[in-house]
Amino acid sequence: MIGLRQFMKRIITLDGGAATGKSTAMLRLSRALGWHGVSTGHVYRAAAMLAMAEEISPEQAPVQLAARLQEGALSYNQATHTYFLNRPGLGARALPVEALTSPEVSARTPVYSRIPEVRAALMEFQRGLYRDPGLVADGRDCGTVVYPDAILKIWLTVDGVEAARRLNRGQGVPFEQAYVDVLERDRLDRNRGTAPMAAAADAVVVDTTRLSADEVFAVVLELSRRKGLTA
Repeated sequence: MIGLRQFMKRIITLDGGAATGKSTAMLRLSRALGWHGVSTGHVYRAAAMLAMAEEISPEQAPVQLAARLQEGALSYNQATHTYFLNRPGLGARALPVEALTSPEVSARTPVYSRIPEVRAALMEFQRGLYRDPGLVADGRDCGTVVYPDAILKIWLTVDGVEAARRLNRGQGVPFEQAYVDVLERDRLDRNRGTAPMAAAADAVVVDTTRLSADEVFAVVLELSRRKGLTA
């Protein structure tokens, strides 16, 4: 098995809670650098969709879902940021972003994502996504667990009220519901037993509360430049 450090060549991680702007920053930064990119939150959503498609219950998931993931039931095209379910006799089925972010999948994902065996299988999947010339990954434990030797780790934060406003504007979620959901999801992820959401000790902290998407991108691009990762 290839050692972990051989994967950790040119990786930038963008971690943080809900509505911090990390996924948008990942897409823009990966394109600017000419690197590959992945939103690891969608990895877990795709795994939840696999479980739903194959009627694997949370109780069965530690064995059945973990085994299916290890068999290659989930794949990812980095060029188009598209996930695929690979099921025997059915071929590859693309998962559109609209399906990954649907309310049903959003509700089911936390149930599966907190199962240690599922997280272990998906950690190997995520590490296997590295391709030259580099990888930009966003999520909640990229810098601490998945890619601990990343060359640059960035932790994005946002005020809970602003996070709720962003979800209200971007997804049409009622503000009051969005505010409660943001706080509860972040609380659960900070306190989960496996791979809790936390900033890496060597991460650069960026508060995006008063920053536009353009300004967040400018900050992460400048941090990359300082590391010698871009001209």
